[in-house]
Amino acid sequence: MSTPSPTQTKTLSHPVAKGWFVHCFTALGAICGMFGLIAVADGQPREAIVWLMVAMVLDGVDGPVARAWCVRDHVPRIDGYTLDLIIDFVTCIVIPVLFMHRFDMLPEGMSLYIGAFVLFMSALWMSRTDQMTDDHYFQGFPGEWNMIVPTLFLLDAPKWVTAGLCVLLALTQLTNWKFVHPMQVLRNRPLTVTVTVVWLATILLMTADLPAHNPIGRALVFLCPVYILGLGVWRTVRPGAALDAPADMPQHNLTA
Repeated sequence: MSTPSPTQTKTLSHPVAKGWFVHCFTALGAICGMFGLIAVADGQPREAIVWLMVAMVLDGVDGPVARAWCVRDHVPRIDGYTLDLIIDFVTCIVIPVLFMHRFDMLPEGMSLYIGAFVLFMSALWMSRTDQMTDDHYFQGFPGEWNMIVPTLFLLDAPKWVTAGLCVLLALTQLTNWKFVHPMQVLRNRPLTVTVTVVWLATILLMTADLPAHNPIGRALVFLCPVYILGLGVWRTVRPGAALDAPADMPQHNLTA
């Protein structure tokens, strides 16, 4: 049997190296989660929000890169879907719930009950086998509490508003109410990605400016999630919707 030349070996190993790089990049989200938890425990909302946003950026980048580099084929030993689920449950759900409890965002005496309900419903959603439609909208609210909670905190939302919104969104998690995936839904994707980036930048700027509340920042922080939720409402209620993505495009959870 002939020995592969150095050029052949490099050609064969390069995709594997890139696959491991993507998985390690994704796993950095666990470290962000650790620092986020420490920040919440230490009573540092600014640092906690920053770590949640860093985790969100990692989460938004790794999926497209993994698909472009066919990571699943080159590094089958690591299941990127499972890795995403583990990290997402911490950074998207557990830390935001603890954030609400630690920083008194919920009505007195209701924090533990609402937090427990959010965790319970989100755990069930993460286990759904039909998380996404064929055109890559989420079925039910996808547990993106890392988007909702910082928004409500920076808007200084009334506690009863925060409680009501948490219960309402949690109740949709076992329904077929649609929520847009900013990266995978093709229809209006450039606009949706732009809105998401603007929201992220505004969150970081307003967090750095705490305790000040810039009115323009408040408006942007409010309107961006309204746009995202509005797309889901439109997709849910429109009859006979045409698919926005090819049927053979791989499905992934909220982190892909």
